[in-house]
Amino acid sequence: MKLVISSNRVAVGNKLRNYIESRLQQSFQRLDRWVQKVSVCLDDINGPRGGVCKQCRLVVTLNGAETVVVTETGSSVGASVSKAIRRAGFAMTKRVKSRQDRRVKKISHRHLPGIELATSPELSELDDPQWGKSP
Repeated sequence: MKLVISSNRVAVGNKLRNYIESRLQQSFQRLDRWVQKVSVCLDDINGPRGGVCKQCRLVVTLNGAETVVVTETGSSVGASVSKAIRRAGFAMTKRVKSRQDRRVKKISHRHLPGIELATSPELSELDDPQWGKSP
């Protein structure tokens, strides 16, 4: 998984970078083989005025060129990153599950040559003397 972190008016230090990496690894641990690239864009919407203004935009590129885009806003960078990663994890799980369901449905509907249901004439219910009798 390739990780790209960009920021606009937000200082990204080693502590924040390590936090983002660890949260991504925790949340995407089961989905790691489907994730090709993760882009994290951090922004301070209101600038120095304060308020609920820290935004995290997460773009996850899955194998097969599918993307999951999540945008979250919070009072701190950590909170918005955490919310965005959690929501992206749910969305990716849903996408991967639907992919797997489609694949299973395609495989289960295929006709396998050489395998047919056989009926045996000696097991006919009309010929069986015990058929219909209760023990």
